Amino acid sequence: MLKLVLFLGIIFVIFIAYTGIDVTKEYEAFSEIRNNALDKVVDPLSKTVLKEAAESNLDEIVNGAVKKFQKSGGNS
Repeated sequence: MLKLVLFLGIIFVIFIAYTGIDVTKEYEAFSEIRNNALDKVVDPLSKTVLKEAAESNLDEIVNGAVKKFQKSGGNS
């Protein structure tokens, strides 16, 4: 499967090079879409997740779970 994908990719690059198709505009449009997605979706989501994680008492929750596991004998 990987060989087929590589083969088709090489054929595609050779076709672009042979015909002289300018892919700069398409790449710029794709880059703009990617940047918008990162700025409007991924960045706010990651900021929210990191903020919630920072404000949580995660260390206390983990320590409580470890202590509970140790009290139960540690063997399930």
